[in-house]
Parts: sequence; C-alpha cells; structure tokens
Amino acid sequence: MECISISHKTAGAQLRQRFAFSPKEAEECVKKLADRPEKIRAVLLSTCNRTEIYVQGQAGSFSILEELLAEKSGTDPERIRETVRRYEGKSAIRHLFWVTCGMDSMVLGEDEILGQVRNAYQLCVACQAAGYEIHAVFQAALACAKRIKTETMISKASVSVATLAAAEVFHFRPGKKTVLLIGSSGRIGGTILKNLLGRKEIRVIATTRTHRGLYRDGSGQVQNVDYADRYAWLDQADAVISATASPHYTITAGRAKEAVRTRKERLFVDVSVPADIDAGIGKMEGCRLVSIDDFKTLARQNNEERQQAAKDAAGILEEECSALFKALALHEAAGRMEEWKSRYEGMPFEKLVYLLRDRMDSRSFEALLRALE
Repeated sequence: MECISISHKTAGAQLRQRFAFSPKEAEECVKKLADRPEKIRAVLLSTCNRTEIYVQGQAGSFSILEELLAEKSGTDPERIRETVRRYEGKSAIRHLFWVTCGMDSMVLGEDEILGQVRNAYQLCVACQAAGYEIHAVFQAALACAKRIKTETMISKASVSVATLAAAEVFHFRPGKKTVLLIGSSGRIGGTILKNLLGRKEIRVIATTRTHRGLYRDGSGQVQNVDYADRYAWLDQADAVISATASPHYTITAGRAKEAVRTRKERLFVDVSVPADIDAGIGKMEGCRLVSIDDFKTLARQNNEERQQAAKDAAGILEEECSALFKALALHEAAGRMEEWKSRYEGMPFEKLVYLLRDRMDSRSFEALLRALE
C-alpha cells in the first residue's frame, strides 16, 4: 500500500483548501484512477485538515498521485513534492491506523475522523475500486479505532473541532447570546448545534437549504431560516459559525458590512476548508474571526492533558497493526502453500530448522524458536 498526504502538519488552511475534494469530486477521482491502464485501486480521504490518497498494492504510484493533486489544485508539481508526505508498505498502513484512530488529528482522539474514513472507504467500495488489501486494511483500521475509543480515556474525554468551536462561543461574552449557525444540517454543524443547545442562554438561528434540514426540538431555542436569508439575520447575531462544504464564501466582508447595523462585539468562527468566511471579516470593527488553523493552540492544550491515553492507544494500535501484517502476509503466501508443501515434504524437521536459520535474520529466527515452544 502507498499513501500520499497533505495535512495540517504540512500545510496551512489556505493551501489545504486547494486540495479539498467534494464528495462528487472524490468519486470522480476514484473512478478515474480505477480506469487508468494501471487499474489503480484507491481510497481518497478529504477533510478540513487533510487530503490523502491510499493506493492498494501499487508500487511507484506517487508520481501519478502528485500529477492528480497538481491538476486538482492548480499547483506546480514541484510544490506538490515539497508539501506532501509519502508512506509506503507497513508505514502507509500504520499511518492509516493513526489517522483513523484520531492519533494524527489536530485534536488528539477527535471523533469526526472515524466517520470520515469510513465514508471514504465506503465510497471506494461503491465505485468497485476496492480489492482485498483495501478491504482488509480499512476494516482493521476502523475496528482498531472503535477498540481504542472503548478501552482508553480518549473516548471518555472526546474533544473535536466542533466542540472547540462551540466552546469559543461559550467563552465569548457572558450572558444571553444569539448564534447564527450556517450548515447546521451537516455532520460537523449538527455536532456544533447539539453542543450549543446544551446552554439555555444561547439562542440559535440555524440556516438550511432544504425542508429536510429543519431542526425541530420543541423548545423554541432554535429558529430555522432559509440559507438565502442569512445576511438578514446577521445583525441580530452575537456569534456566527459556518460549517459547510461550500466551495464559495457563505459570508463575505462586503455584504456583512452592509448587513451589520448594530455596533457590538461579534465573533465569527469558521471550521471549514475551503474557508466559508471571508478573511476580511476579521478586519471589520468589533469583529473577531477564528479560523480552522486558530484551533491549533486550543488543540495543543487539550492534547497535553491526554498524553497517557495516547500511550495506551498507541499500544493497542501497534497490537492491531501486528495482527493485520500477519494476516496480509498469510494471504500473500496462500497461493504458494502447495508449492512449499511439495518442496519440503519428507525433509527432516531438524534440517528445515537449520535451513530457516541460514535464511533469516537473528531477530526473526529467535521469534520463530519462541513460537515453537
């Protein structure tokens, strides 16, 4: 397996957003790779913090993937090579496990990534682009993530970008607050909405594009409005959170200046890649803009408190990786079982042991002898 990765560890939000794939674009990309002469089977993972492509058993695919990302982003291929990280073989599999388990996230142990990896894998399966290795590796990574969340404290104190976004609102000015939430019907937006509704002093104006996106809780704490009318509600808002997958700005500085009439301090929180909120908002009088990269400091503080849980999780992760590596090795060797049986049939056991001794390194041979005890 090979993996090419652009993440919050290698690129800022502005650069990352150039590599962000919509679900439709991801599907087209997976099919395009499968239709190449090389028949590349791939899983494309695209989130606000990373874009990664995992390729099944395809040695030397990095140049193809770099060209694909260069085409997608309009970036010079040389810049791609300077930005991406490459993983192959066991290191690619280990990286997937770390990503799926939230161990490589900006917020250590965050929950959203598990669902995002599952969706990326399921898209690959739906495109009929998954082979044995992709099935085995991704199913094992998803199972490992569930085990870690069950057996370690990471799941007991789960923090994500969504919860950090809500926390920014909680800490912004005491007392009653009105929050304009754009993208409330999405996965991250829905999590933010639930967190906001945990505080009775917060009123939420939730935008929706469809009737199916309406939120109904009977408490009157949420008011549903049409997305097209979002600027009409901007003046009432003390805080604005945008969490959509839109390729365009949901709030621009020019229209915001026209819509805002009441002078007061306002908080704008953008958790999207590409950015939802025009950076010019942060330069408007009384307005503070918090973007996805601003959560790094908050995430670092949270991560420091969860290092022991991370050590426990790393132990489970290595255990699960080891089991997978053995399963993959056995699958690869299955086709040669009859050949080996014929070759070594009738050979004295002692001779076979000496043969293995001469062909194995000391660590592997010692492990074999321990396994025979």
